[in-house]
Amino acid sequence: MPEDDREIRERVRGLISETGRERTQLLEVLHKVQKEFRHVPRAAAEAIEQEMLVPVAETYGVVTFYDLLSEKPVGRKVLRICEDVTCSLHGSEQLAAQAEQLLGPEGAQSRNGEVSWTRCACLGLCDKAPAALCDEEPLAPLTSAAIRKIGEDHA
Repeated sequence: MPEDDREIRERVRGLISETGRERTQLLEVLHKVQKEFRHVPRAAAEAIEQEMLVPVAETYGVVTFYDLLSEKPVGRKVLRICEDVTCSLHGSEQLAAQAEQLLGPEGAQSRNGEVSWTRCACLGLCDKAPAALCDEEPLAPLTSAAIRKIGEDHA
């Protein structure tokens, strides 16, 4: 992890130079920042403001809207459990309760910082409900065994 805000800004400037400074590249830049830092730190939003001319408030508006982005650090591996109607009808709430029991509170990192979990909006996998993403890989249908394995392997 970066040591200070100056280092974060420098690394984000590098990501922006790879992607482009156009406003239309904001979401792509934010995904790269999320991958690099496991969240979008304030210093990254400030670098985006300077380099891309997107206000910090607007950047955080995007961060808080998209489930794949986070204001707070997440684990190296992130389980996102869909909570839409179809997945709920197929047991996603019970699976979320199991994730909380095995992996800890929603949104928090496990003790070793390796894994975190959260609920999210529709993943477009309704035909395989209940659905989840583990990092960017679909887990559908999500099972209790899959959650246990994530806990055993990473928590």
